Amino acid sequence: MSAVDGQPAPEATAVATARAFVAAVAWGEHHKVWEMLSSGGRSVVLRVASKRGMDEAMVARLRDGTAASSEREQFLTDLVNGLRADLEGNNLEGLDFEPDPAPEPGRSRVILVAPMPAGLSAGLPVGSVELTDEGHGWRVERLLPRPGQA
Repeated sequence: MSAVDGQPAPEATAVATARAFVAAVAWGEHHKVWEMLSSGGRSVVLRVASKRGMDEAMVARLRDGTAASSEREQFLTDLVNGLRADLEGNNLEGLDFEPDPAPEPGRSRVILVAPMPAGLSAGLPVGSVELTDEGHGWRVERLLPRPGQA
């Protein structure tokens, strides 16, 4: 990774964002998880919630930021639990984070790699974080339990 004009390489900041996001999931920091999602990521999460039976009025309140505190807390807790389930069986604090070649400008992908015991292999890819640069830094578009999964 190279730096230009003293700024970290885009891949470095994307990796740092992915690392912070996974740590927030691991530690149950549900407000931080929500803040780190891009606008597109939030839309996807709310669309999934709607498809799984969440009332459209509640989806609208969450989207607009007008949900009652208890509604928001319950939703964000469920969100973090769902993200944890996607990565179930992995030591989230022991993962390595490797930048994947950027699919297009303004986007990044970071592969989550579970380290293997010495002598077995370089590591096992267990997921990926897709990110987008919204002009004020990297935000998470989605977390995929297996790299490259659509």
